[in-house]
Amino acid sequence: MPLPSSPDPVLPAPRQSPAPRRLLALGAVTVLLATGCAQASGAAAEGPAATASSAASSVPSSTSPPATVAPAEVTVAPADAAVEHNPVEPVVVRADRGELTDVVLVPAAGGEPVPGELSADGRTWTSTEVLDFDTRYALHWSAASGAAATTTGSSTFTTVLAAHEVDARLNVADGGTYGTGQVLEFTFSEPVVHKERVEQAVTVEGGGDRAGAFRWYSDTMVRYRPAEKWAPHAQITVSLDLLGLDVGHGMVGNHDLRRSFSTGAEHYARVDNETKTLTAWVDGEVAGTFPVTLGNEDWPSTTGQKVIMEQAPQYLFKASSLDLQPGDPHWYDTFWASNVSRLTASGEFVHQALPSAMPVLGVANVSHGCVGMPPEGAKFIHDVFRPGDVVEVVGTGYPQADPDDGYGDWNIPLEHYADEQWKGNW
Repeated sequence: MPLPSSPDPVLPAPRQSPAPRRLLALGAVTVLLATGCAQASGAAAEGPAATASSAASSVPSSTSPPATVAPAEVTVAPADAAVEHNPVEPVVVRADRGELTDVVLVPAAGGEPVPGELSADGRTWTSTEVLDFDTRYALHWSAASGAAATTTGSSTFTTVLAAHEVDARLNVADGGTYGTGQVLEFTFSEPVVHKERVEQAVTVEGGGDRAGAFRWYSDTMVRYRPAEKWAPHAQITVSLDLLGLDVGHGMVGNHDLRRSFSTGAEHYARVDNETKTLTAWVDGEVAGTFPVTLGNEDWPSTTGQKVIMEQAPQYLFKASSLDLQPGDPHWYDTFWASNVSRLTASGEFVHQALPSAMPVLGVANVSHGCVGMPPEGAKFIHDVFRPGDVVEVVGTGYPQADPDDGYGDWNIPLEHYADEQWKGNW
């Protein structure tokens, strides 16, 4: 019921909109909806033109942006901060992607750059010179890959330290002349673990090209002898490729050995205790027979083939070298022996006998193991024979000298020579 004094409401007549007007309004709604979508995507709402522009911008362009070029990638050996690098092993810089534009390898403390070669494709650089031992090196490189920026890098490494270097000595002089019985002896500054590697690194040419064998007397000393004595008047070349060779426990050879030597005429001397004589042969012909005295019953001369180790026109003999003291019945006064040829490291020699022994030459043994000779005999051995020639002693009834007490290697049959445990008559 209407509130008092409120007039009755007057309702307006309904509005009649013609159909064309409704269709236009629908079209307007459609435009507004499209405009709303464009505004949501960030375009300005400015009517149908803006709508067309917005619709066009939502279609992907047919032109793609430039592809990204990956930078160069480089690997280096040895790795950065590496230590104990073998100087023989080359330094390698490789571009796994791109090409190298510059590589410099130098001692870090200063010095000339190490030469190297770049591969034809420009991707690998390799050093071409053996490096120094116990040296720190610096490596710098740059590489490019297409339009990408140039990539650079550097690293350092250290070669084998001095404490891990190995050197070797050989008992023949380059250009020297030796007897046909010369045994080759290699001595190493460090123990050798990989003995077979060392043997394979040795090459012996000439001297009759007679196949030989090695015998290790210790971890630091090995000898080589041919199956038979060297040919006389021959040239022999010995090589040991030790540089860069790992002999075990990280020890690396720091040099190669090369020696060329000659053999002279074939000399051989036979000392017979039964006849108390020394007979000398030169190139298969008897060149002289001389009376001798050998070691007495308390100091008998060892037997077997012995190689002359060294020679001297004068040599000082001391009883103290035999651990003799004054008052000992075998003591003798110090004297200079003449025309001396050493046969063992322990002190057996061929030499001119003392005046007191001259009357018993060819008759009795009065020496301390040496072969005492008349002056002409000792001089003949000294002047005609040389280190490497063989003097064989027979008939004393005493064993051979240990093979490493001098060069007693010819007393070992070749088939047993490499067997360090094989023992002969010593």
